[in-house]
Amino acid sequence: MNTRFLNINFYFVICLIIGISSNIYASHKYYGRIAIDSQSISNNFLKGTETDIKSNESKFGIKGNFLLPKNSNLKLVYQVEYGFDPVDGKASGDNGTFKQRNTFIGIQTDLGMLFAGTHDSAFKKSQLKIDLYNDLAPDIKNILHGENRLEDFIGYTTPKYMGKISATFNSIKNPSSSGKKYRSYSVNFSGDLFQAAIGVDDSMKGYDASRLAILIPLDKSKLGLLNQKTKNLASGITKNGHVISFSRRIGPKGTFNIQSASSSMKIDSGKHTTIGYDYQLRKSSKIFAFYSQLETSNKRKAKDIFSIGIEYKF
Repeated sequence: MNTRFLNINFYFVICLIIGISSNIYASHKYYGRIAIDSQSISNNFLKGTETDIKSNESKFGIKGNFLLPKNSNLKLVYQVEYGFDPVDGKASGDNGTFKQRNTFIGIQTDLGMLFAGTHDSAFKKSQLKIDLYNDLAPDIKNILHGENRLEDFIGYTTPKYMGKISATFNSIKNPSSSGKKYRSYSVNFSGDLFQAAIGVDDSMKGYDASRLAILIPLDKSKLGLLNQKTKNLASGITKNGHVISFSRRIGPKGTFNIQSASSSMKIDSGKHTTIGYDYQLRKSSKIFAFYSQLETSNKRKAKDIFSIGIEYKF
């Protein structure tokens, strides 16, 4: 599948959708996020401190659906999403301002949703928002394999069985000459007492991986547990990874967060421990602060991060 051709057709389809939506049963929503923080990063081995302002995956997009035909259960669904960097003015190096994120078009019926484009893998989505610092410096992608957003993507998500259990299947074109497709799967359970997910990556970028994630609400708190195994197909070596997160609401607007992620998948003897606090200014905005310590046997890569930032959603 030619990605450039696919992108051009997305623009055409979305423009067509917006243009005719006033005459059919349709809905669409614009949304976005701007997140900026000031980071102080220090390394005890190098005895240096760096201060910088960072954009944390700021984005904007449009998503929606319309019925095909009128009064049927057949829907065309779509999403176009791009990332941008309000700090440095670029989100894709020297190639431009915008970076494509989850952008797809699909068909949804009572039998589920079939969609194609660019999207997060089922394996990535199976972490269930256990990562309290997703898109920030302590993101678990620094420790664990499998946090992939992929192009030339075809996905299918089942309807929820008994309103609680669903499954997602992905097939992704492999850019190498082998021709074998990447595949990613997940099974998700959402109940009153807890949420759980099992994710599997098959030959994804040279790795086989599996993970189990559980998210448990506890009164004003949430406890997240994730266990992952990843096998390097070239070496045959399997490595384990773990994430434990805990959040608790403090008063009507505050949230205390603590998280620990550990694995040697990307960093030898890697361990990322973070403690932070969020304060909700309004429904759409918050300020946040955290202190994060990255430990590793490679002392040059170990670092401490202190951050203060603001996030606005629309």
